[in-house]
Amino acid sequence: MAVYLKRYALQLGECMKNVSYLFLVLLLLQGCAGTRYSYTSLIEETEDASVLRVKRGEVAELMAVGDGFPGWWGYYPGVISSSPQIASVDCTKARSAIPFREPGVIFGGEICNLTAHKAGKATLYFGNKFALDQEGAKEKVDVIVE
Repeated sequence: MAVYLKRYALQLGECMKNVSYLFLVLLLLQGCAGTRYSYTSLIEETEDASVLRVKRGEVAELMAVGDGFPGWWGYYPGVISSSPQIASVDCTKARSAIPFREPGVIFGGEICNLTAHKAGKATLYFGNKFALDQEGAKEKVDVIVE
């Protein structure tokens, strides 16, 4: 009987070790670098361009960037506005309280919000934050503030 209990204890210990490894891997995976482009659900597609319509005074989340492992290696997602007086972009450091969601629980990151100031039209340029300008943008989205 003692031999069976000892064997059971060893098997249980091995199982708990495997569960611990799985938990550690899941914990590390939620620290991976990534980007959530929140603005894509707000876009209206037209024939010639993508349009984001917002009302004056409205704040809309554009994207969340996670600063996790292995890092961004020279490319860090960013966004700028062609007319900050009409619609400005503000990026702030943040952490997510929800696991596996950017900007991350462990390493944190940035959340970029669009603030609509006055009626008009502006263009958002998405690309590498370190070298972002109107010509080198990866993606352009028109913003119409009503």
